Amino acid sequence: MSLDSLIDIKNSMDKKEIITVVGAGGKTSFIDSIAQIYRKKSRVLLTTTTKIFVPCEASYENMILLDDISEEELSNLNFVKGITVCGKCINEDNKIVGIDFKDLKKLEDKFDLILIEGDGSKKKKLKGWNDNEPIVYENTTKTIAILDITSYNMKINEENIHRLDKFIDQIGYKNNLYKKLNKGVDVSDLVKIVLNKKALFKNSKGERVLFINKVENNGREAIAREIMKSIIEKDENIKLYFGSIKQNTCTLYK
Repeated sequence: MSLDSLIDIKNSMDKKEIITVVGAGGKTSFIDSIAQIYRKKSRVLLTTTTKIFVPCEASYENMILLDDISEEELSNLNFVKGITVCGKCINEDNKIVGIDFKDLKKLEDKFDLILIEGDGSKKKKLKGWNDNEPIVYENTTKTIAILDITSYNMKINEENIHRLDKFIDQIGYKNNLYKKLNKGVDVSDLVKIVLNKKALFKNSKGERVLFINKVENNGREAIAREIMKSIIEKDENIKLYFGSIKQNTCTLYK
């Protein structure tokens, strides 16, 4: 199956989806891929509640920066099929600053598909979560969490993991034990990150979906299946997929 199998919208566009994407190891790529799939047949809003780099101009039709328009102008905007990128402003790091829930509500009815990046990971494959993140819009219909399979066996250190201290706490290691062991990330660590209520799916709304990314060979698939088997034994209410954003493939775990 292709990546759009994770989205319920049909060609008739009779059902609106508001999707918040969280996690690490492919969030922006996932959102961009889904947006391009629906670009010609839907009114797509691409936005963030955190910060994202400005996409290339060829990848969207419109950009709205809310600091540059009035409330009246915003309410009068109408959109046709294509991708609209929206943020509060562009900062000095060339990042789009996210919008708040109040402004999202004003835009919601103008689009068929809303894709929100609700988490930041500093381009690292794993992260730990602060108390105020991820930031998930209250009307989200589906929270899709991205987990990078290539983080398996990666050394647990500052170089590889965003907010290392939070990550260590959330996988249950105490007293810097991971340093003494020179530990690599194992299957149980990845399962804990998914299931810990303070981690990957914290603040989730709507249906919970896990996508294990970069599963591009039999070895990685075996690891992904081991992770998903452990998850589903403890929580049957997470829909599980594995595949590759790069290759536009996904498989539902059964």
